[in-house]
Amino acid sequence: MEYVCDWCPSLAARLTELILGIIGMKKRVERKILTNGFPREPAEPPKALFKKYRVDIAEILGWRVWTLSREGGESEKVVLYLHGGAYVANIIREHWNLIERLLDATGWTMVVPDYPLAPEHHCEDAYRFMEALYSKILAYSPSRVVFMGDSAGGGLALGFAQYLRDKGEAGPEQVVLFSPWLDATMSNPEIKAVEGKDKILSVRALRYAGELYAGEIDTKDYRVSPLYGDFQGLGRVSIFTGTHDILNPDARKCRVLMERQGVSFAYFEYPGLLHDWMLFPWLKESKDAVEKVRSLLKRR
Repeated sequence: MEYVCDWCPSLAARLTELILGIIGMKKRVERKILTNGFPREPAEPPKALFKKYRVDIAEILGWRVWTLSREGGESEKVVLYLHGGAYVANIIREHWNLIERLLDATGWTMVVPDYPLAPEHHCEDAYRFMEALYSKILAYSPSRVVFMGDSAGGGLALGFAQYLRDKGEAGPEQVVLFSPWLDATMSNPEIKAVEGKDKILSVRALRYAGELYAGEIDTKDYRVSPLYGDFQGLGRVSIFTGTHDILNPDARKCRVLMERQGVSFAYFEYPGLLHDWMLFPWLKESKDAVEKVRSLLKRR
């Protein structure tokens, strides 16, 4: 299924993009990536979440994992949510806001890990952690599991689903990707035409971050860049992307590859929308994406 948003970007979306350009967000993000300037500690869930939901905190291989569910009974349906941040930045308050809205919309239990990040850790460390975490989730015996993530978290969600399939292990029934980072090489020639429109990300910074995260393995290894993997046998894959995002050309490429491979997928493209717009709750496009996720999770 393919869906292209049939409205022009909202005034709020255009203003948000304008403000990001005025304050130089792209340069700020690039500088922090190149200098390892992001905080190493994850943002804590806001107090409002503890009032609305049950929040359990565990530790797996030394990394914190939050499990959020409705008071009075966890859902047997579980979303494993992986935050973005170019594999070098930790979870931020905007992620928690999105997670809260997804909880409100779906009622599914949300598992949110603080996974290993570069430059101190690399892809193979992240996958060791993911294996340990996933075994804990399966021990809970959920009836349904969905992988979900934004930006780099989307890349990790898709790559880990491919990894489980290649090992012959049961994977998720769905993979839902928000503005996913699918190719750490940033080598798609179509990116050049989009980079000037993106007010958050730069090719230079992402290539650097991708190399840090890859460590000793090739950046074209599907664990780093799932675009180079195979998409069959993963369950339904859904992609949300905006055309003012330098990751959009690879999302489009992924759509073409999935079509060729005959896999079940949903593709939602929003003209004029910026990277990770789902994290901005004041945008009608963000509300629309959450509503579409609610519908996707209803399906078998």
